[in-house]
Amino acid sequence: MSRWQWKQLNGTDLSSVVPDPAVPGDPRGRIDAWNGLAADTRTSRLFAAANGGHADYSGNEVYEIDLSVDSPRWRMLRAPTPAADILGSNKSKGIFNDYYRDGRPASTHTYYALQFLATRNAIFKFGSGSLWGTGNEANWKTDAFSLSNNDWQPAGTWPDVVPGSRVGVIAASTCKNPATDEVYIAAPSNLRRFNPASGVFEVLTGWLDNSTAVYARACAYDTARNRVVFFGDAYRPPNGGLVYDVASNTLSRISFSGDGAAEIAEKDSYHFAWYEPKIGKFLVKTNLGDHLYAVDPETFSVTAVGTSSVSTLPNAFNGVHSRWQRLPKLGGYAYYPVYGSGVWFLAIE
Repeated sequence: MSRWQWKQLNGTDLSSVVPDPAVPGDPRGRIDAWNGLAADTRTSRLFAAANGGHADYSGNEVYEIDLSVDSPRWRMLRAPTPAADILGSNKSKGIFNDYYRDGRPASTHTYYALQFLATRNAIFKFGSGSLWGTGNEANWKTDAFSLSNNDWQPAGTWPDVVPGSRVGVIAASTCKNPATDEVYIAAPSNLRRFNPASGVFEVLTGWLDNSTAVYARACAYDTARNRVVFFGDAYRPPNGGLVYDVASNTLSRISFSGDGAAEIAEKDSYHFAWYEPKIGKFLVKTNLGDHLYAVDPETFSVTAVGTSSVSTLPNAFNGVHSRWQRLPKLGGYAYYPVYGSGVWFLAIE
């Protein structure tokens, strides 16, 4: 592949693997219902875990696909909780089923919540934004699927992101420091950081306004400068953003400039981003077709990245979320825009 070339990977649509027997809901919801993915950069594998939620899909099964092989295919690591043991939630009736009868987490819109932590060899889910049921139920539970035994760890293994709370979970901006596996989560009141070594959440600085400033917006960790950039600020449209400096534990306001500034920072965008050390810039994937933007980490100027493709890249369905994943050993990025399209790969070197 040439640099900045897209390639659609045949046979990589999740429709090739469905639970048998089936569970309630439409399997398309595993991708299209505001769901993300996680990636193990050591092995170039992608994961989908408990993707579904709301009234879309009830399954909490887990899948993986190894993109390092010649003909990658999804496979199911663990089947879903049987239909007879699946419990729906209904906020209006005070019914919150964070876990099904077998003790495994309920299906949910995962948004940005899925993060693979190599130090724990597990797929973590930081909160559930829209549980299976009426869709008005959420939680800040931390759940993890262990690759050592291909099963969900027992409920309560890890502390809640925000103990005793069910608010502010939907599309909470979340990103990982790929060098340390620390995860930054835009929780209400304060930014929080999960320490994978200690297994605890650290409460960081408070928001300049509140966490809704970065609702449904991408964030990415800058490994060269040790800071987190949030691509958008609801209180300063159309081109505002925020940056968190780790050393000083402070948040500051920034402004993006350039022709793509408004697109990467738009309201309710559900975009996703990574800092790419090979070019020294952030790469932001937006919902529109092949639109990709490079953002300077010092000036925050935004420039469009010209890419090529034999086929037309579809728009993301209900957002990109964490379906844009950096795979450095393969020299590029995996992207799953919509159910039915399968996985696409973008070469950057």
